[in-house]
Amino acid sequence: MTKLTALIFGVSSSLPIFEPKKNKKYKLEIRKPKICCIGSNLESYDCLNFLLQNNCVIDTLITLPSGENKNVSDYYDLHDLCSRNNIHVVDTTNVNDTETISELRKLKLDYLFTLGWSQIFKEDFINCFSKFVVGTHPSKLPYGRGRAPLPWTIIEDLRVSALSFFKIDTGVDTGSIIFQREFEIPSRTYVKDLYSTVSRELGEGFYAIYKKIFNNEEITFKAQMDEGATVRGKRTPTDGLIEFHRSTEEIDRLVRAVSEPYPGAYCYYKDKKIVFWEVNPDYDRIFSGTRGQILKKVANGILVQFSDGNLWLNNPTDELNNPVEMKFFKIGDKLGYSIQDEIHKLKNLLK
Repeated sequence: MTKLTALIFGVSSSLPIFEPKKNKKYKLEIRKPKICCIGSNLESYDCLNFLLQNNCVIDTLITLPSGENKNVSDYYDLHDLCSRNNIHVVDTTNVNDTETISELRKLKLDYLFTLGWSQIFKEDFINCFSKFVVGTHPSKLPYGRGRAPLPWTIIEDLRVSALSFFKIDTGVDTGSIIFQREFEIPSRTYVKDLYSTVSRELGEGFYAIYKKIFNNEEITFKAQMDEGATVRGKRTPTDGLIEFHRSTEEIDRLVRAVSEPYPGAYCYYKDKKIVFWEVNPDYDRIFSGTRGQILKKVANGILVQFSDGNLWLNNPTDELNNPVEMKFFKIGDKLGYSIQDEIHKLKNLLK
């Protein structure tokens, strides 16, 4: 403002006069969104690595502490990957505890990408992120909500499934859908192959969301319908027990569903726990016997009788994952325990 202008508008010329400096540029700093990821398994590693290879900037990772995690069958340590890529790590075994929430609030994070985590997020945790939390679930929601989605997919013998990306709320896989990526499931696939497919879809999907965020594009949400919703239950290692009164189709799916990276399908033989990691149909159908009986053996497996036919149970190990030599198995022997015989033995011992 000049002195002449001040006089025209009735402003005292004795007041300080502000005149912008010529040719000086004033730059408005806009903070880039801070992306956080959460995960602790092999799927999480594959996805995080994919994002980093595509030059995505990840600020923080929430994960389990380093070391053995017995409650997570497919645990994978992500600390080294984060160290190499300057990603801040928040270790926790419970995302909803006060210590974790306090630490996250200090970081002022905007978005959370859920790469692989089994706990339900409570409201206080969700509110640690100024925008929203992106959840994923490897089923075509609302079908297949709940636990152990990949083993259940094989057990249910599905041929098509999807990876659903959604805005997490306080329910279990109930949030509004962002988008879904469908994929086909080959016949007689193993859970490890399904795992790889989902990991690829996970990386591609989160990369698409990441680009929308940094390009300031609109992200739309579609509410889930309760119609058609199903909820799957929790699975534990004991669900991998091989029972010989079941059909060959059931056991074939079971072995493939709980193979690596899960604990495997197992039975007992000579008072030892034996885990079988692969299974094949008996195409020849020459041999028959009683349920649980070993009918034949080859270099890497044994042919066993079930309720409606035989299966090859292959690549046996003990419960410490040491290979079991085929000479350990004897043709004509039965796998498993005869419940009535074992009760009779116990009663005699008690006497």
